Order: sequence, then C-alpha cells, then structure tokens
Amino acid sequence: MAATADALHFMREELDTENLGFTVVEADPDWTGMEHDHADEDHEEVYFLVEGEASLVVEGDEVELNPGDAVRVSPDAERQIRNGPVESRFVIVGAP
Repeated sequence: MAATADALHFMREELDTENLGFTVVEADPDWTGMEHDHADEDHEEVYFLVEGEASLVVEGDEVELNPGDAVRVSPDAERQIRNGPVESRFVIVGAP
C-alpha cells in the first residue's frame, strides 16, 4: 500500500483500477485530515467507518459516524475527516 502522512493508504495502483479509487485511512486519536474536494476530477466518494470514533465534515456540517456508517460525498463538496479520541479505520471508495 502506498502511504501518505502515515494515515492514508492509496490502493488504486496496487489494485490496478482505472476509474475506481480505493483508500484505507488508519487515523491516530484526534487526527484531522485535509479539507478538500474533487470538483476538478468530478470524483464522488463514499466514506465508510470500519472501526473507531470519527466524524466527517461536509460543507461545514459535521456528521458523527459509528462503525458501519457510510456517507456519500458529491465531487464539489468540501470534506474533512476528524478522528475522535481512539484509533479509527476508514475505507474510502471513489469514482467519476
């Protein structure tokens, strides 16, 4: 897995996908991800919390997540992961 900032593991190349992005996020307690969107790529994403406690901020609205919760985010929406006080694991899947 290719890692970025020790938390993000991008697996698109490893899985040899052409359009589908697949990322595993292993977040330390109180870790905050980068605020971003994918408007230029027209890339929607689904954030799935596998374990832990976290929230996803979408366009300024904070969505509290429990393990097993999934949230779809449109390409132009600003999004940011905010991890809680324990380690968490997300799977993020995206495609145009």
